Amino acid sequence: MKLRSFMLLLASLFAVGALAAESGKRVKYVPPTGFAGHAWGDTRLSFEKLPDTPIGVGAAWMRTIVKQTDFHCVPNVSVGTQMNGATDMCNFQETLLRLRSEFQGGGVYILSEYAIEDQGFRFGDEADGVVLHPVVYQFCANWQGSRKRAAPQNFDELNRFCGMKFIFQSETREQLRSLPDDYVTNYDRVLDRLLAKYGRPSGYLRRGRVLIETLDGDSTDVAERRFSIWRWCPATGDGLHTACTASVTLSLDPATGTGTVLYSTPLLWEFAYARENYGFKGDRLYKLLHARN
Repeated sequence: MKLRSFMLLLASLFAVGALAAESGKRVKYVPPTGFAGHAWGDTRLSFEKLPDTPIGVGAAWMRTIVKQTDFHCVPNVSVGTQMNGATDMCNFQETLLRLRSEFQGGGVYILSEYAIEDQGFRFGDEADGVVLHPVVYQFCANWQGSRKRAAPQNFDELNRFCGMKFIFQSETREQLRSLPDDYVTNYDRVLDRLLAKYGRPSGYLRRGRVLIETLDGDSTDVAERRFSIWRWCPATGDGLHTACTASVTLSLDPATGTGTVLYSTPLLWEFAYARENYGFKGDRLYKLLHARN
């Protein structure tokens, strides 16, 4: 009996190892360049098939952030010292005139979202694919100025393609309680396809499970399944925006089974940052991009 259990344990470990090796294929992250023939940065007016009225509009404002400050030392005429002889020192006024600061972000942000009625896409093949619906197109406009300033006359030129939001339906946590532990959910299917296309997300770790057969049947520790939020090329540092042309985020609400795949450009990250830090604490988009779980 001990030998049989040991052999089953080895077989299980081998299977888990084989799965880990398969999922461990290194795929370099290449950001999505846009969607449906449109590239990031295309103006809203270039999307002829979208309806005139958005399904949602949001606004935000924030101060410009100082990224870094550099200075160039303008030396004084050599000044004698008792300790080391002649020493060159910076001329304060001349150096101050050459102070250089780099700024990023700031100003007014407007996010508008559009969806084409009944438009949807299948992620994967027909037999094992997941339907993405609705499909939401996101446009961001940003300009410098106070939060009370009216939109500039060239708003249409500033309002540009900055993100995509794909919604799908997966099994709820309540439904999973009556399903086998190894049941493959729509969330699992979407994650597998994202892994194959974009590689491993930040902090990715997939744990295997070992089943040991006994006289009374298979023995496992039953626990509720976890559905992590995974991000490809998320923001680092202060979290203002991603360093990639676009990041990818996968999330799921286990209570409702509603899943989201979000493509977000740096400008969409900035909008979320401004909302969270300048008057809209707990902003949903910011939590989606930054929350740990």
